[in-house]
Amino acid sequence: GKGLSEFFTPNTLEVKEIWRDITKHVETKESRIRAAHKWVGSQIKYRPFVSGTLTIAGKTSRQDDLWMQPSMTRRVGVGNCANKAFLLTSLLRNELGSNEVHCVLGNLHNGKVGGHAWVEARLDRSYIIESTRGDVETFVPAAIASRYEAVHYFNDQESFVIEGRTILEPFQDFYSTWLADYLDWAYIQGRK
Repeated sequence: GKGLSEFFTPNTLEVKEIWRDITKHVETKESRIRAAHKWVGSQIKYRPFVSGTLTIAGKTSRQDDLWMQPSMTRRVGVGNCANKAFLLTSLLRNELGSNEVHCVLGNLHNGKVGGHAWVEARLDRSYIIESTRGDVETFVPAAIASRYEAVHYFNDQESFVIEGRTILEPFQDFYSTWLADYLDWAYIQGRK
């Protein structure tokens, strides 16, 4: 029952503390964005499925693909592609305006197509930031990343959809076993 914007918490004490810690001696905007990307990639372990049990008003429900707010993702130290993108977007909102950074839900193409989440930032042009990996290039020009098909853009202030596109299901199944092997610079550019 959460609205998409509720998964972004750039102004919470915990997110601001992370941002301050990872950027305190970093001078440029691009370097601060790289530091946040690297921190999320190295400190939050990628898991294709994050399961959890929720209890609300005495009713309990088990979820096998749990989306969490950034503070919970930080506390548990694991996240699926959406959880890691929510955290990275929240961190970057401390540097970039709401019109400059969005979490994106869309499709990732690799023979089979399935749903995926990533971050898109607008600097001199649009860049995809792969939030599941901190060891790949931070700024991938969106114009050359043809394997990424955006459907929904959102953050704490706004959301919009690309009409005529649909996120394919299952959202995570196709990418869980090979994400770490294939999301590298050559793959993103379409050379693999």
